[in-house]
Order: sequence, then C-alpha cells, then structure tokens
Amino acid sequence: MGKIDDRTKELIIDKLRKGMKQREIARELQIGQSSIHYIWKRYMKSGDITPLPKSGRKLILSPRDRRLLTLKSKKNPFFTPRELQNSLESLPKVSIWTVRRSLQQSGLFSRIACRKPMLTRAHVKARLSWCKAYATMTVDQWKKVVFSDESRFECFSNRRRYVRRPIGTRYVSRYVCQTVKFPNSVMVWGSIKGDGTKTLVKCPPRLDSMGYQSVLEQGLLSTYDPQTIFMQDGASCHKSKSTLRFLDQNNICVMVDWPPQSPDLNLIENLWSIVKDQVSKRAITHSNQLWTIVQEEYSRISSDIIASLYESMPTRIKAVLKNKGLHCKY
Repeated sequence: MGKIDDRTKELIIDKLRKGMKQREIARELQIGQSSIHYIWKRYMKSGDITPLPKSGRKLILSPRDRRLLTLKSKKNPFFTPRELQNSLESLPKVSIWTVRRSLQQSGLFSRIACRKPMLTRAHVKARLSWCKAYATMTVDQWKKVVFSDESRFECFSNRRRYVRRPIGTRYVSRYVCQTVKFPNSVMVWGSIKGDGTKTLVKCPPRLDSMGYQSVLEQGLLSTYDPQTIFMQDGASCHKSKSTLRFLDQNNICVMVDWPPQSPDLNLIENLWSIVKDQVSKRAITHSNQLWTIVQEEYSRISSDIIASLYESMPTRIKAVLKNKGLHCKY
C-alpha cells in the first residue's frame, strides 16, 4: 500500500478515540491493521501524527575519515576518488561512490580543469607591472588599440563537444566525434579595432619574419590609422629585427611592452574561441573549404561583440591585479 496521507491519519485517530476497534477501521478504510496500530502508537507517544525523523543507515566513514579525505583532496586536487582511497591506508574499505559522496558533502565537486598557459615568476611579475601601468586607461583610450593575433584552425577539431544520445549508443557513428592524426589545418592572422572593424588574412604554411611582414602588408597597412596603437604578442617573428624595422619604416606605433603569456588580456582571443566553436559545427573535408568557412564565420562576428570586448578591458586588468598577476577568468 502507498503512503497514508495526513487526512486519513486524522480520521483513523478520530475513530479510535470514539472507541472503534482497529480491525473494524482497517476493514472500512482498506488499510492494513498493522499500519493503524503504528499510527495510534505514535499518536499516544508524541501526540502527533507526523512520523519521527529516522536515523537512517549507520555511516561507514567516521567524521575523522571524512576530514582526512577532505584534507587529502585539497592537498592533491587532481587525485581521483580511487587514488584518494588508495593513498589513505586507515580508510575503511568503501565503494568509490561513498568516497565521491563524502567529498561532495564537503563541497569538493569534480569539475573540468581550466587550461591556461604556464606562468613563471618572471611572467607573473611582467603581467602585474603591465596591468599597474595601464590600470587608469579608459575604454575610449583602449579603442585606439588594434589587437592582433594568429590562430590555427583544423578540419577535425579536438574541442570538447556535447551530444544528446540514447543510453547504450556511445559508439554509434552518428554520436561520435571523429578525429584524425594529422588533420588539414590553416593558420590565420586577424585584427580588431575599437570601431568594430576586423581583418582576417591567411598565413603562409611557415610563418617566419618575412611571411609575417607579408601578412601585415595585406591586413594592417591598408587599414592602419596613425592615431592608433598596434598590439602584437612576443612571438619571435613579431619581435625580430627585420619585423621591427618594417613596422618602423611604415610608421606603425607598436605597444612594445605587451606582457608574455597573456592571452587573457588579448581581446581577439575571445573572437577565435567564438569562430572555432562555429567552425567545429560545420562539415569540412579539405583545407581550401576550411579557409572559406573560417572567413564566413569570422565575418559574422558583429561589431557589438567587438565593442563589448573593448569595454571589458579595464575589468580584465582589475582581475589580473586582484589575482596578483596570475590567471583570470577571461
């Protein structure tokens, strides 16, 4: 029989108080006599029809065991539940689910680790110094900076994708993200400006100093405004003597103090992420088709998105300063 509602319980108590026998009530209400006995017994003991809280099954892990698990996990955050269990000899033999549940009750949930460039002390110091120097710049001032970068796109992306599928169909071809060992790829160079305009140029297979300069001739010189500052990272082809000479000869004002390992401060990195997400959803078979699709998706980026990225620049700098030069969420 299902759960007896409170209204029925009150009716049972009322009939019993009037002198009706439990057997008669059970026959009338089609309820087991033992259930009526327990309801009456509980009422006589506590004066209430609400069931008392139950203790449940006895916990296998003691409070000390749970504290040890929590401390071990905080010390080794990349340990799996099984590795945590094996590393604690004093822990009783329990299932992996018990270990996982104990960690979750302590607020330690398994999550996808964020991937960021490795930062040395010199990198952190340089990032911190740069952010302090530019902390007072306004959004209007940042709009005078041309952000640029290169990125590589592949026909078969290895980006994480989610799929909705029935149970037991994990390896059905239509639900599988297929990969290849050496996918066709194309490297592109792009730039964005504060007015919302953007440029995209296909890079040569091997991007050395001369190749980079030819890219700048196509994508930068024709659109460069003398009132703006050109931002580029510290790649070797960007910082070579011939490239710096080329930029100087063409009167390009360069932001020479850009901090190393700082994609979170380069606004165009967010555009690459958007374009790669869209490109990964397209069916691509060869590199020529890939280049066309990258152009299409890049052209679809609205000026409003670029404007919002420029507006986020002061917030990015504050986030890096708050983290003392370490990574931030961007």
